[in-house]
Amino acid sequence: MKLRNSVEAAASLKALQECGLLNGHEIEVVNRLGKPDSPVDQAITLAETVHLHIKVDDTHQLPINEFFKAGASLDHQKDGFVKYRFPGAVNAIFSHIKVSQDELIETPENRRPRPFLDHIGVDMRDETAAVRQTFDSLPGVAATHNWAHASQGGAGRPVYCCHVEVAEKHWLYPPDQGEHKGIPLEFAYGPLKVNPGKVGCDLRPANPDKIDPASISCCGTAPASSSVESTASCCGTADESAAQPASTGAGYYQPQDLGRFAEIGRTNPKLAEGFFGYYGQVMADGNLTRREKSLIALAVAHALKCPYCIDSYTSTLHKMNVSEAEMFEAVHVASAMAAGITLVHGVQMMNKIDQIGASHQNGVALGVKSGN
Repeated sequence: MKLRNSVEAAASLKALQECGLLNGHEIEVVNRLGKPDSPVDQAITLAETVHLHIKVDDTHQLPINEFFKAGASLDHQKDGFVKYRFPGAVNAIFSHIKVSQDELIETPENRRPRPFLDHIGVDMRDETAAVRQTFDSLPGVAATHNWAHASQGGAGRPVYCCHVEVAEKHWLYPPDQGEHKGIPLEFAYGPLKVNPGKVGCDLRPANPDKIDPASISCCGTAPASSSVESTASCCGTADESAAQPASTGAGYYQPQDLGRFAEIGRTNPKLAEGFFGYYGQVMADGNLTRREKSLIALAVAHALKCPYCIDSYTSTLHKMNVSEAEMFEAVHVASAMAAGITLVHGVQMMNKIDQIGASHQNGVALGVKSGN
């Protein structure tokens, strides 16, 4: 691809800017990558797509109708992580779960305001000699320009991000530009493989020139060694579903299937886009708050016995600091309604009994004997 020659890519970047998800400096950095004098121009040329990983406060509040108007399509989603494909070979990933080492050491005092462009991904999917050579040259590019560098994967150690994997990655860290923080560049080599039943996340390494990656504890344990490759990995901590036990395949309901919800659109994307657009609007803050709507959704999920929805909205409400007592009260409301709905139909039964009784009495009054 050639980002600088793509009218569609420029329109996609503009759409994201108009949605308030990218600023002018971030777009300038993206466009600069594809210029002839860019240190990584060759990698951009050989890339299948470029993805922009944008940190947001809440992935449930994205302006998805504006995305669809811009020609985007939903690729996949998990709770707190969603990916859209935009025209011009530009993909946009949004997350509010932790996907980087930097987020592990964030505090309420130093938390970076969202949204911001966490990193730019260059997807080098083709396993050709030219792509491999360009990928392998990236550490040298970093050294030449005095940029920090980190690696992940390689030699039979795939890099896992949520339920997808690639063979290996190089991370380059351009310097800060005045008040603007340098935006890390992710170069991912090899085909993207989807593993619905396997969840993990190799977190984006922190800039080793600023923070010693070995000093950042992942998964609540001390780092195994001082190498960037080992400590940048924190499989299974970026998504709550990773803590769930592996499915035994004993039932129809598989927890990992929730992550495949977006695939309902694979045969009819337009209908799926319509549903997700409607769903997003309904569940956003309105006359009712998103908290209130999520409690209603949890109650309905129990009434209709949907384990996927129960998992999803329990996680959502937990992140909203809704107590277990409040959640259970919503479940009791659903239970009471279900009982009442069943019982009120008893009136229909009583009406029928009364109707039968009246018919019998009328028959007796007319001298009609039972059984004649």
